[in-house]
Amino acid sequence: MMCMAGLALAATSCSDYSDYNESPVDSNMMATKTIYENISESENLRDFAAIINKANYSGALNVPQSYTLWAPVDGSYDAATILAMDSASIVDKFINMHMAQFAHPVSGTVDKRVITLNDKHHSFTNTAFDDKNIVKANIPSTNGLIHAIDGALAYHPNIYQYLDEVQGCDSIAKHIHSYDIPYIDERKSIEGPMVNGQQTYLDTVWARRNNVISRIMRANIEDEDSSFTVLLPTNEAWVKAYEKISPLYKYISKVDYMDLDEISTEASTLKAESGKAKKPVQIDGALYSDSLPKYHMMAHLAFSNGYPQNTPLLTGQYEEKDTLLSKNMGRLTNISEILSHCGEVTKMSNGYVRTLDSLCFHPWQTYNISRDFKRPKRTFGMKADKNYTVYTLGKDSLLEKYADMLSDVPDFLKYRMFPKDEPFFSYISTDSIDVKSSAKPEYDFALRNVLSTKYHIYVVIVPSQLKEPWRPIWDGDKANEVKNLYLRFDMSYTDAAGKQQYKRLNVKGAKEKDDILVPNNGKFQVVELEFEFPICYSGIEAAYPTLFMSNVGKFSSSTYKRKFEQELRVAGVYLVPEDAYDYVKSLKY
Repeated sequence: MMCMAGLALAATSCSDYSDYNESPVDSNMMATKTIYENISESENLRDFAAIINKANYSGALNVPQSYTLWAPVDGSYDAATILAMDSASIVDKFINMHMAQFAHPVSGTVDKRVITLNDKHHSFTNTAFDDKNIVKANIPSTNGLIHAIDGALAYHPNIYQYLDEVQGCDSIAKHIHSYDIPYIDERKSIEGPMVNGQQTYLDTVWARRNNVISRIMRANIEDEDSSFTVLLPTNEAWVKAYEKISPLYKYISKVDYMDLDEISTEASTLKAESGKAKKPVQIDGALYSDSLPKYHMMAHLAFSNGYPQNTPLLTGQYEEKDTLLSKNMGRLTNISEILSHCGEVTKMSNGYVRTLDSLCFHPWQTYNISRDFKRPKRTFGMKADKNYTVYTLGKDSLLEKYADMLSDVPDFLKYRMFPKDEPFFSYISTDSIDVKSSAKPEYDFALRNVLSTKYHIYVVIVPSQLKEPWRPIWDGDKANEVKNLYLRFDMSYTDAAGKQQYKRLNVKGAKEKDDILVPNNGKFQVVELEFEFPICYSGIEAAYPTLFMSNVGKFSSSTYKRKFEQELRVAGVYLVPEDAYDYVKSLKY
């Protein structure tokens, strides 16, 4: 107490509020009274005292704890507006906005961040609290300090709190709050006596936490020490987006599927029931069908203000090539369209909010993306303890030295085969020395997380010349002529009734049910298939559909084996959703 009194005597005024400085109350006498008593007896804090009384908050300011209060002096703010608020709002948005735990004196050099009782972060220096000048510092009390300031701080909710205030966005607010967990904030509550071994509180402060939404959006919108811009869809935008996205997430409660771990022979020669999982996967289909669309509707609504590429959301200024980057790493290129549907920028305590009257993100950049499968779950036809071999080449070397090999590969597939941030290209091969003598090698790809939609499926076949670029192409019947390849494709999947099905796929441009002859002309060959999945597998850990890629050659014949390829060399299986088809085919590599 003596130290506090000394600080008060040493403090000098930072303003011309002479009537406050000339208050007849002696500082030593103030040091013997509580914060509430000193405020009540101050001639220039009468408005603040009235606000405390209106909110019935005097008890909290009389308890023997240590607080610092930055009290705005009379006439420097609109006290009438504060007094018109309800008690809970007064406490949270005004009193606790100016009050922090522990003593924060003006002593030496002060330049720090202070967290007030409503969790807002403020700058505190020798002369100011945020943008409000300190007119008298270090007024001592028995339970802390008072600094008189010139004006009240403007209250801004954080983004999470703003959900209770924003107009026209009830749908998303209701969905977010459905995951709320209420709890007593012991740090803010004023402790009372112990009753029957239980802590009671003179003033109980309830709070909410929501761990689910931070995982969905990859942004803790409750965190005051962060800075995000969040787009909040209007009710109409929410409903339309749900109607558009939900058909992609059709779930059923019982999913039978072909378990590749249960198969010991070629799957393509078996009936649909072969390899059936011992136990079907059971989920709450109705819950998945409702929550997963909403999950993806929300996944790309939060943007870090620390990423320079997101400044167009605040400034409206951008170039045609600019791309927004969501917290879920979604790269959104249609900035002009997005901004055309955005409302005004509204400041929050941890960033900004803009309403969005249309969830106009491109589906292929957010909730219905293309999918790549570079490695099969199972390889069949190999010798004991043998599997496919992975070959890795330098990407730049391949593109430069063997560019002609890639002339038949569409540009949109080159994006998938040769990502810009990946220096290497790899493919897999069932090398002939590892294949059983008369076996028909087979790759079985588990197509995990596909949606209930139509996909264009591309399988990229690698020529033998890539492994042996010196090898010539022969016209005659030579022992080392380059060989063609016969393939067949089948799909194991679950129908809408939950039953496992097995279907042969037709290659685009080929006759129905024909085995596909893939010529080896020294170039990469692309086989295109199509398939529409009746149910969604996204988020189901165990169940999956399977694409079977089978070599159907008759390798028991030495003549056939000499003429046709037994190896399977594959760069990958690439799935493009139907609604992304036109877009991806327009890409230039």
